[in-house]
Amino acid sequence: MPAQRAKTTAGVIRLSEATGSSSRGWEDAVAAAVKASDVKTPVGVEVARLWADWERGKLSRFHATVKVAYRQALKAPIRSRA
Repeated sequence: MPAQRAKTTAGVIRLSEATGSSSRGWEDAVAAAVKASDVKTPVGVEVARLWADWERGKLSRFHATVKVAYRQALKAPIRSRA
């Protein structure tokens, strides 16, 4: 028997771009960018750009620009009475 899929409402996937940074590493910079976005329930992340600051011969601050994907429900069309 195949696994059951969770019921989903009709919707569209939207993207929101955000930037974050961290002194600890790339993963933390991406997480900071997702938290900085206004998305409440992300469904995916596309990493658009990674860069870092260089100080005293090593990487000192990590930065990430991401596109955070989220699902936006479709509203039912309004029917006019004719």
